[in-house]
Amino acid sequence: MFDQYGYMYILDQGNSRIQKWFPGMTYGITVVSATMSGPLGMQFDLSNNIIVADTSYQRVIAFDNICRKLIHFH
Repeated sequence: MFDQYGYMYILDQGNSRIQKWFPGMTYGITVVSATMSGPLGMQFDLSNNIIVADTSYQRVIAFDNICRKLIHFH
């Protein structure tokens, strides 16, 4: 599937991960690595979270698709 910026997301079932591919690249970057069994579909929700149907575990998983800035407290 593609996001609004043209980045492609691939659900790699065999390795239980989601990879993000930038246009023109020959490799993907892993953005999600999780325990999944039988993931069959994914979609973005209205907040751009990645939603995955994990069929063998009979669940739906949501992953945040935004890297938030790390705040250090002193």
